Amino acid sequence: MKKVTVIGAGFAGLTVALRLAQQGFEVEIYESSSRCGGLLGTDQTPYGIAERAANAMIRTRKAEQLFEELNLTASHVLESSKRRFIFRDVPTQWPLTLLETFQFVIRLGSKLIRGKKTLRPSKQETLENWGKKNLGQAATRFLLGPAMQGIYANDLSGLSSFLILNPLFSPRKEKYRGLLTGPGGMQDLINHLETKIRSLGVKIHLNSSVQLDDLQGPVVIATSAAAASRLTQVKFPELSSILASIRMTSLISVTLFFEKAQSAYKGFGCLIPRGFDLKTFGILMNSFIFKDRDKTYNETWILGGIQQEELIQLSDSELLKLLAQERYAILKQKDSLLDFKINRWKNALPYYDLTLEKAQKDLNSIETPDLFLHGNYLSGIGLSKILDRSDLIAQQIGSKYG
Repeated sequence: MKKVTVIGAGFAGLTVALRLAQQGFEVEIYESSSRCGGLLGTDQTPYGIAERAANAMIRTRKAEQLFEELNLTASHVLESSKRRFIFRDVPTQWPLTLLETFQFVIRLGSKLIRGKKTLRPSKQETLENWGKKNLGQAATRFLLGPAMQGIYANDLSGLSSFLILNPLFSPRKEKYRGLLTGPGGMQDLINHLETKIRSLGVKIHLNSSVQLDDLQGPVVIATSAAAASRLTQVKFPELSSILASIRMTSLISVTLFFEKAQSAYKGFGCLIPRGFDLKTFGILMNSFIFKDRDKTYNETWILGGIQQEELIQLSDSELLKLLAQERYAILKQKDSLLDFKINRWKNALPYYDLTLEKAQKDLNSIETPDLFLHGNYLSGIGLSKILDRSDLIAQQIGSKYG
């Protein structure tokens, strides 16, 4: 039986280990921290659960298959979650004025008449420039900007249009069918994954470090780009240098539990465009998303980004004061706070900028025998995209070593 070593026990490492074990490989995972899951996790409080990072994954065919394999009952979203708000002085479901809407439709319509390929992004073009060219200034600021920063935790000014939009031009794309998570949150998914791969004989070594020179056979590095850079520094210095060039961005998630629910805006959440002198990127209205999950009303507030790195240094009291001010500015609410959970993730996510675009191209030009890279700096930010790459890597290893 061929052995494969996986470094990293986040969602990427666990899912690629699952696929490899199912093919009959002997798999060992080395994880530097004391738990599996990476950014994913769920805190239990007397008032309900608080997700540490992502609260669900996109409901693709492969995601549904994964839940079935793990014997995990999926929690789907409530009808109320279909309503989504964007802030423009007040939260609204359509933030453009009548004139801006007309200009947006005319501009986009003229592009589509000439063919979808006219919208294809150019290499080394920022998402902000692409948006202004193809959608207009208002639609870029109030539609594209909030949507993208809700995913990539940064504004449009530095994001790569090619990395983010080019996959949308692929002929194979599933229709969006919502989200799914475990009944007890994302920790349910991690727990079931860990249980499943252990049952298949996968060995997981927590609080463990490892050197590439000490390993035989194929290795999957399923860590952040920074950690992958350190691991490959001696054996693959050129690869390490490229990985080190990838910039990382910090993320803060704060779940606030209140005595009473705000009822003015019942929906999935509210995204905040830049330019309003507000630090928050978005608000998740958790109690309106999933059924029977909360004991009291709660929201998760997301902050961070390259241009707001200083926010991660704020104390709990400073952060809560800031959010109380912004909650009143956005939702006009001053409700009594019952509890809170703050998660600070230093250098948590890859910055999907033009540097990463070049780095991905350079990585593809380097041959690394027996070494496979895996992570959200390669496959896109999103658990479903990571799951797709896990399947791809497992197929590649199976074809080469099976």
